[in-house]
Amino acid sequence: MRAGWGALAVGLLATSLGGCAMKVNRVQMDASRLAGKVDRRVACAYRQGEVVDARPSTGRAGGLGKHLFLVDDASVIVRERMTAFGIAPQGEGDEVDVRILHMYMAQNLGTKVPVVVLSATVGTQPAFTLRSQKASMNWNGSEDEAYEGYARALDDAMTQLVTRLDAGCRTT
Repeated sequence: MRAGWGALAVGLLATSLGGCAMKVNRVQMDASRLAGKVDRRVACAYRQGEVVDARPSTGRAGGLGKHLFLVDDASVIVRERMTAFGIAPQGEGDEVDVRILHMYMAQNLGTKVPVVVLSATVGTQPAFTLRSQKASMNWNGSEDEAYEGYARALDDAMTQLVTRLDAGCRTT
């Protein structure tokens, strides 16, 4: 009789958990939806050098709610943000090389944490690390909300880069 109750309990548990499965929405990230707010631009001439997607899990960028974000090549996104902040794709000035170490969204029930970690090198200077981790309230886990979080983290990392570059501007 005990074996019957145990099997019944296991069956009920399996049935009740089966209803908890959520269908994941795979979202190929659209770089045009990451155009955030550009509060400042670099004060002197710099140009983009090598931008390398060095993320350990290229392709996946975390998610929010039921949305799993996929990014095939994060270097395209970072180049577009660098251009928006005044770091020219070509031209005069010292070359800025960037390695994208992390770009993902983490979450828990009440908080979303978009993370962007970049390593940058300017000319022959040693590399320096830029990290943005702009946590905010997770309102409803929507795709739009996730894009806003990614944009905020990218813009914060770019603002840090511009601040660092401006400190190295040569005055003549």
